[in-house]
Amino acid sequence: MNTLALHATAAPAQAPSSSPASNASAPFRIAAGAVLTLRHGRDLRVEVIEGRLWVTAKGDASDHFVSPGQPHALGRSRTVVIENIGRESALLRLVRGG
Repeated sequence: MNTLALHATAAPAQAPSSSPASNASAPFRIAAGAVLTLRHGRDLRVEVIEGRLWVTAKGDASDHFVSPGQPHALGRSRTVVIENIGRESALLRLVRGG
């Protein structure tokens, strides 16, 4: 079964879900200023549909700012922090096989 795990330190406006046949979560929103911590971010890709996110991962010395049309592969990072740095909610999805 293909499951995307999400642990939020600030509750997302809509929780992500995925189906066994899909490698992507359904698009979901996170509020402005909300912070998500992915405990199992390995081999995921973050795709922003609306808004702007700040992404940082354990073992990655760089910070990444992700906007629509600029997917970001999380690679081998297991723990990833994603923050909505916009003034409005952000719409994103997580795709396995980043």
